Amino acid sequence: MIKFLQSAKGMAMPLALVIMFVVSIVGVTIWHGSASDALQVERDENSAQAYYYAKSGVEIALGRIMENIGSYKPGDEEGPFYGKLGDAAFSTSPTKDANGNDDYNIEFKITMSTVNGEDEFYIRSKGYVRSGGARGVQAASSSLGYKIKRDALVAGGMPPLDMIYSLEDITLDGSSKIVGDTGTNSTERNSVKLAWSTNIEGKLFIGPGGDPDAVIDAKNPSGNLPQGSAVSASVRNYPLPQFPEFPTSIPEQEDISLSGKASKTISEDGYFSKIEIKADTTLTIDTGSGDRIIRVGTLDMPQGHIVLRGTGRLFLYVDDYIFMQGSSTINNNGDSNRAFLYYNGSGDLEWSGNQKVYGSAYINNADLAIGGSASITGHIVSGGDSVNVTGGAAADVRAIYAPYADLKLTGSGEITGVVVAKRISLSGNSRITYNDSMDSYFLEQLEWGSESDLSQENFRVYGEWTD
Repeated sequence: MIKFLQSAKGMAMPLALVIMFVVSIVGVTIWHGSASDALQVERDENSAQAYYYAKSGVEIALGRIMENIGSYKPGDEEGPFYGKLGDAAFSTSPTKDANGNDDYNIEFKITMSTVNGEDEFYIRSKGYVRSGGARGVQAASSSLGYKIKRDALVAGGMPPLDMIYSLEDITLDGSSKIVGDTGTNSTERNSVKLAWSTNIEGKLFIGPGGDPDAVIDAKNPSGNLPQGSAVSASVRNYPLPQFPEFPTSIPEQEDISLSGKASKTISEDGYFSKIEIKADTTLTIDTGSGDRIIRVGTLDMPQGHIVLRGTGRLFLYVDDYIFMQGSSTINNNGDSNRAFLYYNGSGDLEWSGNQKVYGSAYINNADLAIGGSASITGHIVSGGDSVNVTGGAAADVRAIYAPYADLKLTGSGEITGVVVAKRISLSGNSRITYNDSMDSYFLEQLEWGSESDLSQENFRVYGEWTD
């Protein structure tokens, strides 16, 4: 018994040593793994911070471009510039700390060139994170490229109107058709639906990062999309331009009511609480050689005509309501660049007879329906929820720009021009044909946002990130 206890006591020491050794190895392994994990977390954080600095460098560079937009010409190069996020100014020489080490976290360079006939800015921005223990030693860096066309940054900033565009869904049923390149921001499954006999005669672009096979539900792929599909480089933003303030410093005039054989000519600016034109009578507005400003509370045209005389332009502002019926016309067969209509009422516009409008319209809040044989030749900007073109109605436009609206074409409804809408739906034998040949003065004279809006908030959608 004594010998057994002595033997067990003799074995305890080596066993304890083995256990201590194993525990030490496990401890070292756990410590090493924890240290490695902590180091990897730090590396990831540094990498993310460097990427953030690089993106901030792009925004700082855009701010510099916007401040000096008129002084750049193709071939110009600026930089590199060096500094820290939050610095009031960046230096053309690398900034140093007291020990002579690099002390900047953003570096960027600006180049302007001409690409396919258009002036374009290219920005190369780098972000740096430096390790805290060794001042000036680089811990992580990130480099980004960004290019943007000059026209997207000039005052006014009208977004590109180079294709038929839906911010969300596109649906084609029946034998409907879109002629021209078409795009959507959507990456949702089956958000583009193309029935068997429908067709997009152009390339279809889906939102960045989307999978065409998931986004596009094409019943007859080769027939629906003969030119195929592509993934956009960036999301597009289509803001509403500012609805103009109505003139207040014009003289108040007596109301006008025309019927029978009556007629009247307006040859000066003025405000009318009501203009009524019925029984196929005509109101002539003499614009002279300048601009004629007419503001009216209610424009009532159950059967009447507004014609222009002179060579100038008519700016017609309507506060409350527009009522056009029968075969009423505004500037019929005239120059559509001479008549501009601004409607601020809440009642929907429904032109479903044989109405004809040759001019452009900005509809602030109301919905628009064009049916029957009605037609508009000009531009339509709408902040309403829906735009419907039905029956044999036609819109010959430079643009229907309605980024908040569901655009629906049914029957043999037709639009020629550029279309931007929240959703686009075609059925029957309807069609949209892309055409950008019409003068765009009406759109360009609207306020599309300040330069700071473009450089700080919306710049990402006007340009393209590159490697």
